[in-house]
Amino acid sequence: MKQWLCLSGVVVLALAGCATSPEGVVKDGAKFDFTSANTPYSAAICIARNARAMGGGIIGEERTLGESSTEVAVRPSAGSRDTLATAQIHRDGVLSRVSVFVGSGLRGDAKSFATRLMAGC
Repeated sequence: MKQWLCLSGVVVLALAGCATSPEGVVKDGAKFDFTSANTPYSAAICIARNARAMGGGIIGEERTLGESSTEVAVRPSAGSRDTLATAQIHRDGVLSRVSVFVGSGLRGDAKSFATRLMAGC
Protein backbone atom coordinates (compact mmCIF):
# COMPACT_ATOMS: atom_id res chain seq x y z
CA MET A 1 0.00 0.00 0.00
CA LYS A 2 2.83 2.44 0.86
CA GLN A 3 4.45 1.81 -2.53
CA TRP A 4 1.17 2.58 -4.31
CA LEU A 5 0.71 5.81 -2.35
CA CYS A 6 4.30 6.84 -3.07
CA LEU A 7 3.87 6.08 -6.77
CA SER A 8 0.58 8.01 -6.81
CA GLY A 9 2.33 11.00 -5.23
CA VAL A 10 5.05 10.93 -7.88
CA VAL A 11 2.45 10.84 -10.67
CA VAL A 12 0.53 13.77 -9.14
CA LEU A 13 3.71 15.84 -8.80
CA ALA A 14 4.72 15.04 -12.38
CA LEU A 15 1.32 16.11 -13.69
CA ALA A 16 1.38 19.30 -11.61
CA GLY A 17 4.53 20.36 -13.43
CA CYS A 18 2.80 20.09 -16.81
CA ALA A 19 1.12 23.38 -17.66
CA THR A 20 -1.24 23.87 -20.53
CA SER A 21 -0.58 26.67 -22.97
CA PRO A 22 -2.73 29.74 -22.25
CA GLU A 23 -5.75 29.93 -24.51
CA GLY A 24 -5.59 32.39 -27.36
CA VAL A 25 -1.88 33.20 -27.31
CA VAL A 26 -0.74 34.76 -30.60
CA LYS A 27 1.75 32.45 -32.28
CA ASP A 28 1.94 33.96 -35.75
CA GLY A 29 2.39 37.54 -36.80
CA ALA A 30 4.90 40.22 -35.76
CA LYS A 31 6.93 40.50 -32.54
CA PHE A 32 7.96 43.82 -31.01
CA ASP A 33 10.24 44.16 -27.98
CA PHE A 34 10.01 46.94 -25.39
CA THR A 35 11.47 47.76 -21.98
CA SER A 36 9.34 49.03 -19.11
CA ALA A 37 10.35 50.67 -15.84
CA ASN A 38 7.19 49.15 -14.29
CA THR A 39 6.86 45.79 -12.58
CA PRO A 40 5.39 43.06 -14.80
CA TYR A 41 2.08 43.36 -12.95
CA SER A 42 1.90 47.17 -13.32
CA ALA A 43 2.91 46.97 -16.98
CA ALA A 44 0.17 44.39 -17.62
CA ILE A 45 -2.45 46.63 -16.00
CA CYS A 46 -1.24 49.55 -18.15
CA ILE A 47 -1.33 47.50 -21.37
CA ALA A 48 -4.85 46.25 -20.60
CA ARG A 49 -5.98 49.84 -19.88
CA ASN A 50 -4.48 51.01 -23.20
CA ALA A 51 -6.30 48.19 -25.02
CA ARG A 52 -9.64 49.29 -23.55
CA ALA A 53 -8.87 52.93 -24.43
CA MET A 54 -8.61 51.99 -28.13
CA GLY A 55 -12.39 51.62 -28.18
CA GLY A 56 -14.45 49.38 -30.39
CA GLY A 57 -14.91 46.89 -27.56
CA ILE A 58 -11.24 45.85 -27.47
CA ILE A 59 -10.24 44.41 -24.10
CA GLY A 60 -7.07 43.24 -22.38
CA GLU A 61 -7.09 40.24 -20.05
CA GLU A 62 -4.17 39.98 -17.63
CA ARG A 63 -2.89 36.75 -16.12
CA THR A 64 0.18 35.86 -14.10
CA LEU A 65 2.85 33.51 -15.41
CA GLY A 66 4.77 32.36 -12.37
CA GLU A 67 6.15 34.73 -9.78
CA SER A 68 7.86 37.30 -11.99
CA SER A 69 5.97 37.34 -15.28
CA THR A 70 2.57 38.36 -16.57
CA GLU A 71 0.74 38.17 -19.87
CA VAL A 72 -1.99 40.21 -21.48
CA ALA A 73 -4.27 38.79 -24.16
CA VAL A 74 -5.79 41.59 -26.25
CA ARG A 75 -9.14 40.54 -27.68
CA PRO A 76 -11.58 42.28 -30.05
CA SER A 77 -14.40 42.00 -27.48
CA ALA A 78 -15.33 40.43 -24.16
CA GLY A 79 -15.98 36.71 -24.46
CA SER A 80 -14.17 36.45 -27.79
CA ARG A 81 -11.69 33.61 -28.27
CA ASP A 82 -9.92 35.54 -31.03
CA THR A 83 -6.73 37.28 -29.98
CA LEU A 84 -5.43 40.45 -31.63
CA ALA A 85 -2.17 40.53 -29.67
CA THR A 86 -0.38 38.98 -26.73
CA ALA A 87 2.02 40.88 -24.47
CA GLN A 88 4.40 38.87 -22.31
CA ILE A 89 6.11 40.77 -19.52
CA HIS A 90 9.11 39.36 -17.63
CA ARG A 91 11.06 40.92 -14.77
CA ASP A 92 14.62 41.73 -15.83
CA GLY A 93 16.39 43.18 -12.81
CA VAL A 94 14.80 46.54 -11.97
CA LEU A 95 13.16 46.74 -15.42
CA SER A 96 10.70 44.55 -17.27
CA ARG A 97 11.15 43.06 -20.73
CA VAL A 98 7.97 43.19 -22.80
CA SER A 99 7.36 41.21 -25.98
CA VAL A 100 4.22 42.14 -27.88
CA PHE A 101 3.10 39.60 -30.46
CA VAL A 102 0.58 41.11 -32.87
CA GLY A 103 -1.48 38.57 -34.79
CA SER A 104 -1.47 38.44 -38.56
CA GLY A 105 -5.26 38.90 -38.55
CA LEU A 106 -5.01 42.49 -37.30
CA ARG A 107 -6.03 45.05 -39.87
CA GLY A 108 -3.68 48.00 -39.87
CA ASP A 109 -0.10 48.62 -38.86
CA ALA A 110 1.12 46.01 -36.36
CA LYS A 111 3.99 48.17 -35.04
CA SER A 112 1.67 51.10 -34.43
CA PHE A 113 -0.78 48.82 -32.59
CA ALA A 114 2.01 47.43 -30.37
CA THR A 115 3.30 50.94 -29.66
CA ARG A 116 -0.19 52.13 -28.69
CA LEU A 117 -0.54 49.18 -26.29
CA MET A 118 2.75 50.13 -24.62
CA ALA A 119 2.13 53.91 -24.45
CA GLY A 120 3.07 55.16 -20.98
CA CYS A 121 3.79 51.66 -19.70
